[in-house]
Amino acid sequence: MDTSIKKKRPRGRLSREMIEDAALKVIESEGLAGFSMRKLAAELGCEAMSIYHHFPSAANLFEALVDRLIGSIEMPDADLPWRQRLRSAVLDFRRVAREHPAFATFLVTYRMNSPTCLTWLNGILGLFEAGGFGPELGARLF
Repeated sequence: MDTSIKKKRPRGRLSREMIEDAALKVIESEGLAGFSMRKLAAELGCEAMSIYHHFPSAANLFEALVDRLIGSIEMPDADLPWRQRLRSAVLDFRRVAREHPAFATFLVTYRMNSPTCLTWLNGILGLFEAGGFGPELGARLF
C-alpha cells in the first residue's frame, strides 16, 4: 500500500486539458466502472471540488472526452475516391479506439450530439452518399 502523500497542486494550475488527460489515464488503469472523481482528483493531486469548477459532473467530463477523441479523428482528403476515404476514416477511428481501449465502448455507444461529433458523423454519412448509398442505407451501414 502506498502511504506517500501527494503534494497538492498549486491553486489555479488546473485546466480542462489537464483534467481530460488525467481522466483518460484513470479510465485506462481502472476501467470505466472504476472511474470516480475522487480517483481523478487523487491522480491530479487536488480536491474533487477543484475538478467540478471545470466540469460540473462526470457525465459532462465524459462528453468532453468523447468530443476530444472524435475531434482527433482525421477526415481524409476530399480528392481521394470515396472507398479510400471511408477506409482511412474507419482506420483512424480504430486508432483512437486502440489508444483508449477502456473508453472505446463508451465512445461507440454514447450519443454523439455535440457539434464536433455531428460534424464527424455528417462526414462519414457523406462518404456513404459519395459511394451511391442513400441517406437511410448510409445510416444503417454506419
